[in-house]
Amino acid sequence: MDRDMGKRPLQYHSFILTLWTEGGALPNAPPVWRISLQDPRTSERRGFKDLAELVRFLDGRTAVPPEESPMDE
Repeated sequence: MDRDMGKRPLQYHSFILTLWTEGGALPNAPPVWRISLQDPRTSERRGFKDLAELVRFLDGRTAVPPEESPMDE
């Protein structure tokens, strides 16, 4: 069954992704990756402690509510 795509507006998110390393807390510790996303429309910036936290944030932004899931067709 085809869904009418005209009923739901196209949604998208744009972010500026910044990745950098900082030295570890101990002298011989490996560097730690830091992650930041910035919304170019609002300049709001959000930091993440690791890649898993970033992925959870993006999953939340792109989740499809169950009643709209293509698998239900």
